[in-house]
Amino acid sequence: MRALTVINQQYPPEVASTGQIFCAISEYMAAHGWDVTVATGTPYYPGMQKKAPRREEMGGVHVRRLWNTTFSKRSFLGKLLNLLTFEMSLLVHCVLRIGKDQTVLVATAPPMAVLCTAIGRFFRRYRVVMTVQDLYPDVLAASGMSRPDSLSYRMLYGLMRRAMRSCRRVATISTDMQRHLQQDYGLEGVALIPNLFPQIIVPRDSADCKQGRGWQEKLVVQYSGNFGVAHEYETLLGAARLLRREPDILFQIAGAGSNYDKFRDACRAQGLENVVFEGYAPMNRLESHLGTADVSVVVLSKAFRDVLLPSKYYGILASGRGVLLISGCVSDITRDIRREGVGLCFDHGQSEELAGALRALRDDPAQVKEMGRRARALYEARYGRQAILEAYDALLKQA
Repeated sequence: MRALTVINQQYPPEVASTGQIFCAISEYMAAHGWDVTVATGTPYYPGMQKKAPRREEMGGVHVRRLWNTTFSKRSFLGKLLNLLTFEMSLLVHCVLRIGKDQTVLVATAPPMAVLCTAIGRFFRRYRVVMTVQDLYPDVLAASGMSRPDSLSYRMLYGLMRRAMRSCRRVATISTDMQRHLQQDYGLEGVALIPNLFPQIIVPRDSADCKQGRGWQEKLVVQYSGNFGVAHEYETLLGAARLLRREPDILFQIAGAGSNYDKFRDACRAQGLENVVFEGYAPMNRLESHLGTADVSVVVLSKAFRDVLLPSKYYGILASGRGVLLISGCVSDITRDIRREGVGLCFDHGQSEELAGALRALRDDPAQVKEMGRRARALYEARYGRQAILEAYDALLKQA
């Protein structure tokens, strides 16, 4: 039986999307001939009420939770310490615990995980496969946290480039990221495997899902998931302000993140009662939560096009909802919308255009349903769970 170690800082019971994705991959591999061990971190996401065990078996997978600090995700310093302490524990694990004949699947959470596997590989001679969900240090430059011409950035870039080039195979989730890795990092044969929506859900009738909230007569515009520095909120804020006196259009914002807090505070300061803020939806209510939406929002700033792709996009398609993309660039999502008719595109700052489109959708429920039908059809044709899991299985076997 082939031995596989999967490395990702988040893993259930945490609700972070990357943890859910790698749980699905790990359990699939365990059911298809791999002896799978997951090296993950100690949970610290909002809502974690009790400590997860250091060792447990989940879905046929051996889960090993390494030590890290558990400061609040809302604190930048706390989050940084959580990352650094996990990376220290991971480095020890890679050097001492991973067997010589194993395959290692490493993600980009945390950013330096691939460096840890590269150092461990020097001693243990295992095979490394990397999947790039978001690309560091490029994300730091895109968010304005680091200058590309700074010494620290160039050193980190050089280390990451060398670590990635030592991998047997590298995969990523978008054509823009694939091009960037091949052109700017000098990698060859980067595989393209679209991101996985880990849950199996059936599109729900929005009227049924909205009934318990008293929203039956409203057009519900949903943003669900991480709302961080890569996701500007001003366009949504402007549209909500323009629609504040139209009670049949409601914005539902569910998740967490730095811009989630800023958006919430701005709405409170301006007295916008047409925007509802909630935490992450529990996994056992995700289907009905996504079903509450009539249309759902994805935000992708231009600076981030080559370094990430919001994973929430695939959940929106799976739930059979039309996509409202707020973006200053042409990406895989833009191309899907234009080619398949699964939603509408807006540039940053186009609050008036967004508000006008929402009024039109409110008055044309047939268009809302048609976009949702097309979205689910696209998901089944191109982003289905089984095809993506099989692609990962093939990639790992090639290593």
